[in-house]
Amino acid sequence: MTRADLESLIGDLTSDPSHDRYTTSQIDTELDNTQNQWNTEAKIIKDTATLTVVAGTRQYAISSLGGVPISFPRATHKGIPLQKRDKTYFDLYAGSGVDWTTLNGTPTDFLIEANDPAIQYITVFPNPGSADIGANLVIEFILAHTSMANSGDTPFNASPETAPYHFGLAYSVAARLLLRDPSPQNEAKVEPYRSVSDRALADLITVFKALEKAEPLRLRSNYVPVGRQVSNWRN
Repeated sequence: MTRADLESLIGDLTSDPSHDRYTTSQIDTELDNTQNQWNTEAKIIKDTATLTVVAGTRQYAISSLGGVPISFPRATHKGIPLQKRDKTYFDLYAGSGVDWTTLNGTPTDFLIEANDPAIQYITVFPNPGSADIGANLVIEFILAHTSMANSGDTPFNASPETAPYHFGLAYSVAARLLLRDPSPQNEAKVEPYRSVSDRALADLITVFKALEKAEPLRLRSNYVPVGRQVSNWRN
């Protein structure tokens, strides 16, 4: 579905086909918000960066990502997954009197530091040793979507795998907008719309989990929200 298609469907769902109450600008803002949420949960727009490990170096700049990263869910060293940690985990070492930044060995954990969208840093723990020189450190990250600037643009940077679930974005946005105007009529629509949206998101998450495992998908066409025939990719 294009941006124009989504705007039209949202207008129908909110009983505002002429966009008198909810402008297309408001709709587009909520479409961006929903795409951000779905992208983060389903890990739709992904890429990887590969860095070369240097003995004794624990922190590496992650730059030239080709977009704005919003999360770093996974990293591997020598093809082995590292455990993602936060700073509170390493504070446990400080609390016991151990300076974790001086510990050496093959990395088992990682931490993402700094919030600059242009340059982020990955810290590995423990510090790589001589046996780790030249080994690849592969970082997986989720990139923010590009807003649909034109009426013919499609969600999630035109990702074809998401096409069967675009309708779910419309239901989510319609629910968000209706919550702005509490009334018995609007409240009666919100939960059913959320239910449709939540199911579409759940199916989309299943799709991308299957893609990560390189499992084949098959098309299912038996889910019909509010009188519409929609095809969903499922395992």
